[in-house]
Amino acid sequence: MNLFRSEEHARKWSLYHRADDDYILPVADWAIVFTASLFKTRLYEDYLFHADAYIRDYRQALKAVGKTIPAPDRVLSTVLFTDIVDSTGLLSSMGDKAWNQLLARHHEIVRAEIERWRGQEVDTAGDSFFVTFDGTARAVHAAHSMIEALSPLGIGMRAGLHTGEIEVVDGKAAGIAVHIGARISSLAGPGEVLVSRTVKETITGSGLTFEDRGTHRLRGVPDEWQLYATVP
Repeated sequence: MNLFRSEEHARKWSLYHRADDDYILPVADWAIVFTASLFKTRLYEDYLFHADAYIRDYRQALKAVGKTIPAPDRVLSTVLFTDIVDSTGLLSSMGDKAWNQLLARHHEIVRAEIERWRGQEVDTAGDSFFVTFDGTARAVHAAHSMIEALSPLGIGMRAGLHTGEIEVVDGKAAGIAVHIGARISSLAGPGEVLVSRTVKETITGSGLTFEDRGTHRLRGVPDEWQLYATVP
């Protein structure tokens, strides 16, 4: 069974992961432990629902060859995802040089607001940011501040937030709460801060106004989720 999509994928695996890493398995060991039918279950649309089972199988596979996976720290956090709406269209209309200048300014503004509201930048890719906060209201205010600060530049940013437990391993944040936040962000419109019911209930009495945006199915996440747009 080939767990890699291509030869290039297999080559990059060896470049980024050392064979002596405690939580890395050689390809041959993966092929032995994971049958094709077991691996296929990880490709289901609701794969996030099976995340605990996947980790359990992963730990068993590592144990079978005398290795272990680091125990994750679980912390309650509010995750914020942002990106520029129709960034591809902007790039096409502006050209590479102007777009890169605009993107650099976008990054400066977003990072200034992250620092102002005491967030933690986890990752960035292109025009997207992933940030965590230990205060839910501050996370929402940070999102609105970013949108307001970017507006004069003609940038239509959108944001999505969710509050839940995340796993932190080697400084990386993961877990279903992260995926939920990302899915919520993808449903927001230009200039909109979209949040889960959990966020709304966490900051009741904060002075923020919430507008019902109905229930939605989030790709790869079980159940329907009630979403709200926030108004500062």
